Amino acid sequence: MNCLDDLITSFPKRSADYPSLSQKQRGLNFIHTYIHQHGEYDIFSKIISYRIAQIQTDENNSGNLHQTFTSDIANQICGHGLLDGLPEIYLDIERLAISLFGNILSCWAEYESYKILERVQQYDQIAALNKVYTCAPNEFISEIVMHIEKDERLFMTHHYNKPMLLSDAIVLTNIETFIKEQHWYEMLYYLNLSQKGQHFIMLQGDENSLAIITSTALLQGWEKRDNWLTFDPFFQNNRWHVDINEKKLNMLRQTSIFSDTFHFTQRPSCVLEFELLLVKSLIDEKAICEILRLTVSGSSAKRQFFLYQSQKMLVQKLSEQGNTLAFTIIEQPSMILFYQALNSEGHIISPYINTSYQDVNSNGIITYKGLWLTKSLNELFQKNSFKDYKKKIIQIRKSAKEITNV
Repeated sequence: MNCLDDLITSFPKRSADYPSLSQKQRGLNFIHTYIHQHGEYDIFSKIISYRIAQIQTDENNSGNLHQTFTSDIANQICGHGLLDGLPEIYLDIERLAISLFGNILSCWAEYESYKILERVQQYDQIAALNKVYTCAPNEFISEIVMHIEKDERLFMTHHYNKPMLLSDAIVLTNIETFIKEQHWYEMLYYLNLSQKGQHFIMLQGDENSLAIITSTALLQGWEKRDNWLTFDPFFQNNRWHVDINEKKLNMLRQTSIFSDTFHFTQRPSCVLEFELLLVKSLIDEKAICEILRLTVSGSSAKRQFFLYQSQKMLVQKLSEQGNTLAFTIIEQPSMILFYQALNSEGHIISPYINTSYQDVNSNGIITYKGLWLTKSLNELFQKNSFKDYKKKIIQIRKSAKEITNV
């Protein structure tokens, strides 16, 4: 306890005071030691659950975890007052987290990165470099790895300067891109999904021919549907606006993976109603999958191209392995705009169907639930260069502005 008191006394009182990297490292070292000495591996989730119960007594509170823990009421509650029923040191660790990282969520994310980098430090570097996966400089290659937890190859990432196992590389990429950059802290509860199972990876060779991971995605077949984010209560609540009509249903029926019962006597009133009927009507379980956590890493100047290239390579892989339909949850505007542009071209089978949407944090950023029709989308990606991709996005943005200004 004296050690923690010294840490808290020496550290900044507010995140705005910019604690140094060494201070952050000391804080993470302390938290790591405490967790392992006491076996309290769920300390972060316990603190967060306790504070959520207090914060959400405000009936107006809504949104994701980031929205919740950066609200005014959260700033008044977090770090103040004991957490009844939990050890007293939990409050001290919460205050330490706020001092170093701004809030407990950000601290948890940093701690998960810390654990990965601690493991990487233990690799024998000479042996590691001999095992690093390689490809030709500037070459893009992709593959679907069925069980990343069994893969013994080592890869480079844009997030650390040493090679690491594929499972560690994917988790670190998810933390850096989705959690730290986009503040989807909900993923912290399900990081285990990034450590195992089927994943898509896209690699690019650097000047030394080392393969650097530029994109990853989690792929889950129907047998993993209990883990699907699509069917999580958060993504099926009544705040989602259902966007289904007979034209979209007809396109889905043409995939031949649903029975003749896949129809509505009236438009579904909520996304849950639609998805229940969709599941009930499914007759080809092997033809569908869920795509989650499509990440893109690299410099900001290259990310748009990497995003285009990863979609192109991923949808081709899915089409080749017989995944006719892929469930998606997308918050990236450029992806949605490109699909809208393709849909507006009047193809017999639309490449993408939006099923529902929500402004999760009431900030104007819309999250879409939808479906890739992989055969059609693959064909259109093969026909559209990166230049075409950008041009279509710009045209849709321009059209939207013109409509808004009318």
